[in-house]
Amino acid sequence: MIKLLRELLVIAMLGVVSVGAFAQRRDQDKRPPKDPAKVITNDRKDQRPPPNSNQQRPKPDNRRRP
Repeated sequence: MIKLLRELLVIAMLGVVSVGAFAQRRDQDKRPPKDPAKVITNDRKDQRPPPNSNQQRPKPDNRRRP
């Protein structure tokens, strides 16, 4: 009985998936067209990048503190 129920459940799941796939295929694509991909080129080959200025500087020693 459990085996029969399991097989019926598998058949029902496959039926739902296939019906959903065919229904989606019949529907016409109503999405707006995609814009073409933008290509970014590096035109500054001779210029160097700016130096990294976010490095921590050493703190001055406070000799009065014990």
